[in-house]
Amino acid sequence: MPDQVEFDHRFRGFEKIAHGGYVSGVLAQFVGGEAQVRLRRPIPMGRPLQVHEVDTRAVELRDTKGDLVAEAKATDLELEMPTAVTTEEAEASSDTYPGHEAHLFPGCFCCGPGRASGDGLRIFPGQVMGSHYAAALWVPNAVDANDQGVVAAEIVWASFDCPQIWALILNTPADAEERVVTGALETKLLGPVIAGERYVIVSWPIGREGRRLFAGAAIFASDGKPLGLSRQTLVTTESGVPLGLNAFRGAAR
Repeated sequence: MPDQVEFDHRFRGFEKIAHGGYVSGVLAQFVGGEAQVRLRRPIPMGRPLQVHEVDTRAVELRDTKGDLVAEAKATDLELEMPTAVTTEEAEASSDTYPGHEAHLFPGCFCCGPGRASGDGLRIFPGQVMGSHYAAALWVPNAVDANDQGVVAAEIVWASFDCPQIWALILNTPADAEERVVTGALETKLLGPVIAGERYVIVSWPIGREGRRLFAGAAIFASDGKPLGLSRQTLVTTESGVPLGLNAFRGAAR
């Protein structure tokens, strides 16, 4: 009998779709935690989905009709770690977050400014002055941690998702009309993230191959110790997150 998962409305990205980073983190736990997760379709919330074991290193997530919506396989991510950004630099970058002025998805679990502390993650990436990096200061809430204060792995996965998209947005011309959706997320956690402590999330664009764009992210403790890294594959589509900031600015008018 397959395992069953159901995503609560709290963990939304778009208003009616589960947050891709959170979904990926949940699925990763079925294959040991370090994984690549491919999102095949928008993930619905509030309904049971079936997790089918393909083998000891891979699972599939299917809806009630049996259609494949996501899949995860164990991997060993290799990605060059960026230079750490200080908490002061990250806080200054977060102050410049474009979503503070206008956001197309204010209810997003990770980067939505419309979510209260303890509800959303409130991770607000802004450009690091003089670089192509984006950075955000993150203080995880105890509601997402166990009795020892360790933040759940799927929450840390979720923390990587939006910063990588914002790294692309901040390094794309403001009038660009392309839109993207998350196609895959691959993450490796290197140490525990503790609720109430200050962390820095750094993200950056990696490159492009046709319709696929790539970005990276890493999380650092306040002393500069790396605690995880991630690589995201995004696919251009007719709908999704705009890469041009003008689309966000238009939302404020």
